[in-house]
Amino acid sequence: MSLINTVRPRILEHFSVCGDPRTRPVQYPLIEIIVTVVLATLCGEEGWEGITDWGRDRLPFLRRFLSFEQGIPCPDTFRRVMERINPQEFLNAFINWATELKTRTRGQICIDGKMLRNAMNEGGPLHIVSAWSEENRVVLGAVKTPSKSNEITAIEDLLNFLILKEGDIVTIDAMGCQKKIVSKIKELGADYVIAVKKNQQNLAAEIENFFDQALNAADYAPCISYKTMQNIRGREDIHEVWVSEDVEWLPQIQDWQGIASLILVNRRWTENELEHCEKRYYISSLRNSPERMAHIIRRHWSIENELHWQLDVTFREDDSHIGSDANENLRVARMTALQLLREEQTFKRGIKSKMRRCLRSEEYLEQVLVSGNF
Repeated sequence: MSLINTVRPRILEHFSVCGDPRTRPVQYPLIEIIVTVVLATLCGEEGWEGITDWGRDRLPFLRRFLSFEQGIPCPDTFRRVMERINPQEFLNAFINWATELKTRTRGQICIDGKMLRNAMNEGGPLHIVSAWSEENRVVLGAVKTPSKSNEITAIEDLLNFLILKEGDIVTIDAMGCQKKIVSKIKELGADYVIAVKKNQQNLAAEIENFFDQALNAADYAPCISYKTMQNIRGREDIHEVWVSEDVEWLPQIQDWQGIASLILVNRRWTENELEHCEKRYYISSLRNSPERMAHIIRRHWSIENELHWQLDVTFREDDSHIGSDANENLRVARMTALQLLREEQTFKRGIKSKMRRCLRSEEYLEQVLVSGNF
């Protein structure tokens, strides 16, 4: 007997709470449309015609979950329904399913924005700001924003949505270096490590001047450092992380709730026989070693490498010309597929290879669903 047939899939319970946007009597139940979209996406389909064709080819397989009495709808039905599903309800259903599979442990929460280049809305390309659990490798929330310039407001909205735990560390790039955002993080009981750039000109100038003096008189500087060296293809790459807990002198100290340390990441490398240097500055509510701070700053980019990159390269999200309303919901389908593919560990290949194998082999597709507690 198929393992799938022994229990009602958990995902059906979570996605069944999504409200059906259609008001008149419907031929195709909403949950059947959602399941078809998710599983077709898991197998690499990207457009409405492909999803329809996959569903018709795999109809006997789909009937292991639901009746599909009327079969598979046409591409226009998929499009209309996916455009009109409430995006927040759909995202919440995904988050509830994903966090049930793995109880979220406290740890680093990375917040970053991403532009879906070809998913156009009235203001231009669709932007989405997401919160990513670095420890659990799952999205905890996302907010759509009309443009990159609106990301600050989106971060504030996202923080209102998140349930943070004591011991969580929120990391954000310089866009999130705002007094309201810092205060909100501390009010929620979490800590922060946030990049500082010229958008906070006075703060950035004070920190830059402080570390310039520290580097020139390292023996007397009230800070400690951690250094790593790599040699990549003949290119020497040196990272120094300096941390100071001496913040009482900072003129803006009252403006930044909970600030406890200042951080400098000083990167030096040689390329084409030319020496380069890059300095990045951060503020934090933590009092940690430079080595620990280096790890936190480095792992912030897991949201880019393990979420955004996968959605772009594996699921071709940036190439999708589907409108922004439907694409926002398709992004949830992509994240669901990514989560399922990650859980299958017997096939030692990348996500893209697993996806192709799902398309070729119904047996392996079932294995992925069972491994991911679909």
